[in-house]
Amino acid sequence: MNMNEIYETLQGVSLSDLSAALSGLVENRHALTQTEVIYLAVAAAAGLLLCFFGLKIVRFWAAILGLAAGFFVGFAAAEASGADAAVCVTAGLVTGVILAVLGSVLYRVGVFVTVFLSVSLFCVHLMNPENWIFAGICQLIGLIAAILAMKFLEIITIFSTVLLGAVTAGPAVYGLLPDTGMDSLVRIALCTLFGAVGVLVQLLMVSKKRKKQNLKRAAEIRQESSTANEVERARAVMAELGSAGTSGRESQNNAAASGIDSGSGLETISLDDISDIDDPDEEPDHM
Repeated sequence: MNMNEIYETLQGVSLSDLSAALSGLVENRHALTQTEVIYLAVAAAAGLLLCFFGLKIVRFWAAILGLAAGFFVGFAAAEASGADAAVCVTAGLVTGVILAVLGSVLYRVGVFVTVFLSVSLFCVHLMNPENWIFAGICQLIGLIAAILAMKFLEIITIFSTVLLGAVTAGPAVYGLLPDTGMDSLVRIALCTLFGAVGVLVQLLMVSKKRKKQNLKRAAEIRQESSTANEVERARAVMAELGSAGTSGRESQNNAAASGIDSGSGLETISLDDISDIDDPDEEPDHM
């Protein structure tokens, strides 16, 4: 397939067409071809992953959805400017890659892209817009949800991904099941089941993550407290040693001072005692 054929194929593709293709496979019950089975299986797997792990791997979804959305935006912009087929496809690829990289590297950008596209595609699936007015309304709702996600990141991301995942996986799984004669009821039941389980699973993951963070923080606080206590004990020991050394020196100084005051055992001799000492050279008087 050359560039012109790719261009002609992409010219008629829109978000509503993709949603209608999935609905058409589900509603027209017939013997599925191998290509249709693969398409439904991929849609079911992607929908379930988005439904159960939307927040957990939001960077991955931001990359996938950003690549697709960026490609269509770049392609449509180049086509509107009158560029040829090669320029349109190249512009789409460049825009898609840039948006995918930004969404996967910058966490909040990834959340914004994922929520915006998830809610927009969910509205497209429900409304099936036939003109740009309703398509613009779908995008406006998605934009509002993405802005709210910057404030309430986890809860908005969970519900956004669950909505798109449920309405994608439900019809796809139903398309792979045998015909039961209750098309609408089975599809609604599957979407409701996947949505409820998806919300529960993602909330449990968030709760588990917060618990781990709290335990880690508590361990850090205990470590800091233990370190502080050890430092205080060391200071107390050093203070006690310093006090004992000072007391010892004072005792030695006091003992020395006491020895000096008491004459260190030396006796004093008065002048009277000196006069009583006989001169050894003097002879005694003879009577």
